[in-house]
Amino acid sequence: MRRAANSFSMLADAALEELPSTMAAVRLSVMEISDLTLELSDLSHEIADSVHKSAKVAQAVEAGIGQMQNIARQQAKSMVEERANLRTIRTAMVEERANLRTIPTVGQGKESHKSSSQHRQ
Repeated sequence: MRRAANSFSMLADAALEELPSTMAAVRLSVMEISDLTLELSDLSHEIADSVHKSAKVAQAVEAGIGQMQNIARQQAKSMVEERANLRTIRTAMVEERANLRTIPTVGQGKESHKSSSQHRQ
């Protein structure tokens, strides 16, 4: 019994000597794990915010591209219409020039016809 009591006493002394430092190390580990968990949570929220912001940027870019496509279509349509109008204007100008040239000729033809009729008489 004495031996068992001595062994138990030595075990109790060793436990009393080692237990405080072991408990301090356990408390420190728990605090580090807690801090790490908070940091991971913050990081997770930051990543989620970044992904959300990136999605918004992608949507804005997509909307901008759509607007640019609409503007390009409108400008192309406007250019096509303008060219069509230029053809119409050119055709009208050519016709007008032709009319201006033929009107005096027609008038001269009538006058020469009158004068030739008068010469015959």
